[in-house]
Amino acid sequence: MSVAKTSAPKFRLRTTIVIPFVVQIFAAVSIVGYLSFRNGQRAVNVLADQLNGEISARIERHVIGYLNKSQSTLWLTNASILSGNFNLKDFEGLRRYFWQVVHKGNFEGYLSYGNEQGEFVGVEYQDDSTVQLKIVTSETVPQRETYVLDNTGERQKLLKTAKYDPRTRPWYKAAKQSGKPTWSEIYPFFSSKNTVLGISPVSPVFDSQGNLLGVLSINVRLTQITDFINHLKISAHGQSFILERSGNLVASSTIAQPFRVIGEGDDRTIERIAAAQSTNPIIKATAQHLLEKFGNFQSINGSQHLKFQASDGDWHYVQVLPIKDGQGIDWLTVVVVPENDFMTEINQNNRNTIFLCLIALAISILLGIRAAHWISQPLLQLAKASEQIAKGNLEQQINSSAIVEIATLSQSFNHMTLQLKESFAALYQSQESLRIANEELEERVERRTAELRKEKERSEQLLLNVLPASIANRLKQTNESPAEHFEDATILFADIVGFTSLSARMQPMQLVTGLNEIFSAFDHLTEKYGLEKIKTIGDAYMVVGGLPISRDDHAEAIANMALDMQAYMQNSSSILSESIELRIGINTGPVIAGVIGIKKFIYDLWGDAVNVASRMESHGKPGYIQVTDATYERLKDEYLLESRGNIEVKGRGEMKTYWLIGRRSKLTE
Repeated sequence: MSVAKTSAPKFRLRTTIVIPFVVQIFAAVSIVGYLSFRNGQRAVNVLADQLNGEISARIERHVIGYLNKSQSTLWLTNASILSGNFNLKDFEGLRRYFWQVVHKGNFEGYLSYGNEQGEFVGVEYQDDSTVQLKIVTSETVPQRETYVLDNTGERQKLLKTAKYDPRTRPWYKAAKQSGKPTWSEIYPFFSSKNTVLGISPVSPVFDSQGNLLGVLSINVRLTQITDFINHLKISAHGQSFILERSGNLVASSTIAQPFRVIGEGDDRTIERIAAAQSTNPIIKATAQHLLEKFGNFQSINGSQHLKFQASDGDWHYVQVLPIKDGQGIDWLTVVVVPENDFMTEINQNNRNTIFLCLIALAISILLGIRAAHWISQPLLQLAKASEQIAKGNLEQQINSSAIVEIATLSQSFNHMTLQLKESFAALYQSQESLRIANEELEERVERRTAELRKEKERSEQLLLNVLPASIANRLKQTNESPAEHFEDATILFADIVGFTSLSARMQPMQLVTGLNEIFSAFDHLTEKYGLEKIKTIGDAYMVVGGLPISRDDHAEAIANMALDMQAYMQNSSSILSESIELRIGINTGPVIAGVIGIKKFIYDLWGDAVNVASRMESHGKPGYIQVTDATYERLKDEYLLESRGNIEVKGRGEMKTYWLIGRRSKLTE
């Protein structure tokens, strides 16, 4: 009994030579690319920590130095009072001293003193570089008089009179409650032209029996801290902000006013902005991450280096550093830098490395294939020639090879073929002549048929480039110019802003080349979203969704294309070598679509909805996508839209329009 043998797997000679070589090269390229990426990430982590630490330290030094300046001034004033240089009842003497501090020292603040009887004297440096005196004496209580002081510190004209009781102010209450030099809580300064946040170093003054006589105070505006961190060079999208342990913002490099003013006049109050509820997405995400990690801001002790992923998927590096002065200041300074600010160049270097490795891989593969070809091709020719001879085809010759062994084999095979051919030459001469003639005729027929087929395909393709496929087929079958009514379609008009002035400054061919590059990219978008391009007129581009084949999501498809067109214009570097913008208009409604005339066919649209879409583009703004109310109703659930309000539209009067901002993500919902 014979046992059937299982045939071993078989491989082609070229595959056996090339595959092991390619696998080794691919593995080497993959390892190099991975190590390059990992090393880049490690370098970014170290660089981000160093940058954030340096910025945080600079903010801490500036804030402490700025606040210590006011504290030192207040300490010197209090020391002069305790040494008997001043009589607290002599408001004129206090006024002259305060003026010397504020005016001569160019002290941008508000140095004041209030007592238990409701009396008050203060000298304030104004934004216009003038100095004002604000005073409440026993004769004017509770009215506070405000005067302008001249260059000698003497009173000029009376500016205004208003009720004022220093004992009710936050700075006075803080000193009275503490019983020692401290800082007040952050509170609004309404006396400035613009409402600002401020804080006051305060020092209570006692008599020899320990009774409170009054409180010395300096109003320190926090806008200077905001200006400092706003001018810090962090990174392209880096931010810094300072917050209290309660979570309220003190200053921010991106939010000029970290509070909201409620009410008007003397009834004004403010509402502080909590970092975790800020409208700035980076500040909000960072604060929420800190709360998730530490539970509350009071638990953050010492410098903290963190990294978190925001809702948009981007990673951010965070440096948190407490700011304390030992007198009551206990804030947190936070520096946030997106990872992309560091990774852009590194990613480019990684891409360059991978690209070069791929080039090396491609070259190696080509060399391997070429080497395998040198070895396998003569052997394949020999095998094919042997098969042909077995079938009776003696017209076989094997080319010589650079490999000695294969060259010897080729010569022997050619000699054998020649002998066979001479032996059967007489027998097959007539049949061979007839066969050659038939082959030439068949080749000629096939070549002509192929040429006719290619010309037919080219003609059909040209027609499809002009008309939709369904319209083109109908024209070929019926030779009629169809026009149809579509109850629901969405039309988009786009126009390149400033094209006329651009065309006057550029060569015509360069201008047309740049325009072709942009419109070709738009054509790819129409294919991507299954839309129908209607036409281009100069620098204008028209596209429609929902015809000639109806679809329910034509408004969404048009919206997606508009956003992609906008993104392309923002991210591409056109050969026009200038920053150009699109103005896009969209409308939804019924249209008539079809082909008219008998020459130079064009598939076009008619109807009021088309005119309104054109008006949306011409009445829009550069870089914006303006949609009508009809389109808004289709998009509002899945897209971010912002109301523009009513605008005057030529030929239509007032219309309510919207700006299309972007797609609505799941987290936004």
